Amino acid sequence: MATFREITAAYVAERQALGFKVEKAEGAMRRICALHDEMGCRQDALPKGIVEAWCEIRPGEAESNRMLRVSWMRGLAKFMVRTGFDAYVPPRGRGRGGASPYEPHIFTNHELAALFSAADRIAGEDVACQRAQAALVLRLLYSTGMRCGEACSLEKGDVDLDAGVLRVRNAKNGRERVVPMHPSVAERMGVLKGTAEHAHPQYASHARFWSLPEGRQLTRGYVYSFFRSALWEAGIPHGGRGRGPRVHDIRFTYACHRLRRWVEEGADVNSKMPVLAAYMGHADTRCTEYYLRLTAELYPGMVDQVERACGWVVPS
Repeated sequence: MATFREITAAYVAERQALGFKVEKAEGAMRRICALHDEMGCRQDALPKGIVEAWCEIRPGEAESNRMLRVSWMRGLAKFMVRTGFDAYVPPRGRGRGGASPYEPHIFTNHELAALFSAADRIAGEDVACQRAQAALVLRLLYSTGMRCGEACSLEKGDVDLDAGVLRVRNAKNGRERVVPMHPSVAERMGVLKGTAEHAHPQYASHARFWSLPEGRQLTRGYVYSFFRSALWEAGIPHGGRGRGPRVHDIRFTYACHRLRRWVEEGADVNSKMPVLAAYMGHADTRCTEYYLRLTAELYPGMVDQVERACGWVVPS
């Protein structure tokens, strides 16, 4: 009989074989094994009791962190069921009380204009300072649909300003991709790079594109803090912790606006879905289909058009 640690090791090995980074998975499996031992569970089983104990929210814990823990447990449980073991699979994508924990904020065109103008005002006149870098990252997120972590991790070798493309290497699920930039954003990034090289000699000595002169990386935490300041300056209300808007909602907004544009242009949305999935770095079209459903909910006038092309995604 396989031990529980052997089962979790096999799950991690499968993820590694599929190309996923496994450091976080290994840490989560160690903690699940410790709880499994503590509760005295059968070695070849994952009963409901341990699953519910693991998925219970902890004091002071953010809901987003709890949902991440749920995803690790769900992945392990599905692996065990698939390989013939007894396991309880927790429900997918549900918060406390069975409700979705967060509803994305899709920015209107007016809100985006106000947000970017506010960010530029806060940034000031030094186009190479940290505030200016954060302001430009916000524009980059909307013009490319990148994740904030992907944008902050860009190195100089990933940025081809002449061709107007970015190479996303530090991507979720280890999926590298090439992303085109809007010419106006590429121009701003060129100005920032040139100014930094001229004003800060240390800038040329390190690989990071977004960074302070001494080479410290522009972090997601700083971008989020700057984003909150820009929201306040733009007069866009924030609902408090867990309510948003979040920086990640700029990515949601990009996807919804792109889909809306395709529908308005009469494009074959069905054929565009794999394109958008690849562009945004999705493992498959399931995440992209969520954007399509969200877009149809936000713009009711589009429903008839979307149903004709993708009735399988947006049911009547």
